[in-house]
Amino acid sequence: MAAFDLQEQEQIAELKAWWHGWGKSLAAAVILALLAYAAWAGWQSWQKRQAAKAADLYVQLQVQAADADKFGATLTTLKTDFKDSPYTARAALAAAKLAYMNGDSAKTRDELNWVINNAKEISLRDTAKLRLASVLLDDKKFDEALALVKAPEEETYSALFAEMRGDVQFAKNDVSAAADSYRQAIAKLPKDSPNLKLVEVKLDVLGAK
Repeated sequence: MAAFDLQEQEQIAELKAWWHGWGKSLAAAVILALLAYAAWAGWQSWQKRQAAKAADLYVQLQVQAADADKFGATLTTLKTDFKDSPYTARAALAAAKLAYMNGDSAKTRDELNWVINNAKEISLRDTAKLRLASVLLDDKKFDEALALVKAPEEETYSALFAEMRGDVQFAKNDVSAAADSYRQAIAKLPKDSPNLKLVEVKLDVLGAK
């Protein structure tokens, strides 16, 4: 092999000096990056497995409605091990519906409050607020119901929230406030909404336009 010329020797010396000063740090950075990627990939894989498990439990829960013990056990597992899963919030909504059908107002409120406090999806929280306000209306807890439906988190629910406010205010015999709420609902509902005519009828019943 031919001897290195002076310029090549200088380049080799510079490379050795660079490696001595920075090479180890670069290698360490590469290793850390690889470890971080492996951890991220592992986390993604774990999340997918968790989502699949939660989905399976949710399917099980749907066919366990007639068996209170199995239904309750599955729901508890979802809340304990898969609290942040969107399936768990939906399971709690299903539990609230079942409790309501069974005439258990307290259980219904508990499940809906769980959704409001734990669901990650805004639409699920707004849905739970509307359903809970309806339960509180049935229980004549008007002020609690109104506090829930002051304003939705998601704009698409604004008409439904306004209608619910009107229903509660009408139950309180606050006709003026109820009329205002129904007008707000009508203004926000699309003209082809199947709910529009119902709200207009409610406003007519109040004798207000």
